[in-house]
Amino acid sequence: MLVVQALVRRKSRLRVKGIKVKDRGKIKEAITISIQNGNYTTREIGIDIGKDHSTISRYLTEMEREERWGIKRDANGNIIISLQKQIAQQYQRLDKEPFNQLPSIQKWITYLKSGKIPARRIRYMTNMVHEISDQLKVMPETIVSFGVPIDAAKRKEIAIEYWQHFLAWFNSAYPQMQRTRNITTFRSFLSAHNINFAHGEGKRYGLSTTPEKLGEYKDIMLTPEQIDRINKRLENEGDWLSWSFMNIDLHTGARAFAMASMSWDRIAMSPIFRVEQFEPKIKKGSWYLGSEGKWWVKYPTEECRAIVETAYDRLPKERKFLFFEDAKSDKANALQVAYFMRKMAVRLKKIFSELDISSWLNEKTRMYALGDGLYFTGHPLHLFRHTMAQYYLAATNWSLAYVASLGGWENTEVLNKCYGGIPEHIKAQIAKSVHVKFDKLDLCVAVAAEYTSLISRIR
Repeated sequence: MLVVQALVRRKSRLRVKGIKVKDRGKIKEAITISIQNGNYTTREIGIDIGKDHSTISRYLTEMEREERWGIKRDANGNIIISLQKQIAQQYQRLDKEPFNQLPSIQKWITYLKSGKIPARRIRYMTNMVHEISDQLKVMPETIVSFGVPIDAAKRKEIAIEYWQHFLAWFNSAYPQMQRTRNITTFRSFLSAHNINFAHGEGKRYGLSTTPEKLGEYKDIMLTPEQIDRINKRLENEGDWLSWSFMNIDLHTGARAFAMASMSWDRIAMSPIFRVEQFEPKIKKGSWYLGSEGKWWVKYPTEECRAIVETAYDRLPKERKFLFFEDAKSDKANALQVAYFMRKMAVRLKKIFSELDISSWLNEKTRMYALGDGLYFTGHPLHLFRHTMAQYYLAATNWSLAYVASLGGWENTEVLNKCYGGIPEHIKAQIAKSVHVKFDKLDLCVAVAAEYTSLISRIR
């Protein structure tokens, strides 16, 4: 009886996608092909070849020992591959998706690849055009008159008409949502097919890429009382992960990914306190955890140094990253970053929701943090970036250049427009103290005096 059971199990194991194979080597070959096709986890490989993920794990263990397969895995059991190969595989999987095989979409994807747009961003954009196409009930080829021998002006006119039909539906279905991402994506699709708009021309067709609500949230922030209350709660509950995340962010103004992916080897306590955070939103040719971006070097205040020292004392010792254990591969660590960001968003949103409603600076700030329960889920982590801008601008007498360099803004324009320019009452105060007499002012003397004053402040 035991022999029969063993034979049955053996028969079941020696199959790939339901087809019988003669030996275990064929299963290993199938696993290798699956990996080459872009499947890197035991679950993905198992689904691909028709095996349980635990069975795949056992085979991979054998394959690691047998050098000819070239298999290496991280601490989470995922396949380790080079960054270059990861990028290539992501593009290959993108090209295989049925919608992306349409001629007009293929041409657009080539256009996006030439601009070094990451595969996951391209996938997001093609999905958006797919939705537009489905809503209009027309193929994307029809929208851009792909292959139709008509002049450029007529093609542009047709594309605009389709867009306005979509816009009429969108504004009715989602009256409170911004259209900027839809517009940017649609214009990119049109541009790939030589349908372009002069500066300012898109506005008349509802295709302006200027955000409709630019600067709407420039004055939002957590109040000092709220920050104190949240800190006391986190300290009492011993939640030093959330405490460290929030307080370091309040001093560095980093975006969520930059905060969640921080590592101890990028923090120098002496001779000068320095923090390096990776900003994937800023495409500057550096790579970290599978994302392109920029390492932003910051020189925070002594108050921030004290917070980092507390975090070092309170968080688990001897690990590379501040907020999680090193999984030994970029892909696995990128997943851990994503998981930790979600964890922090849920945790802090819950804390925000339990604050006294009267404690909020205004209803707009509360809605930004918590969402409206219908159209968006709020931005609890990004609220720290807004708060940092407000506090540091006030503390530095609205030194936009300094705060931009510390917070990770490439220029002062976005900081000024969207996060907190000089308030009107401060402008009025400055105006009272400044005296300019055009018939008497000696510019050389004035510049020299300002330089002397600046040097004395630095010293």
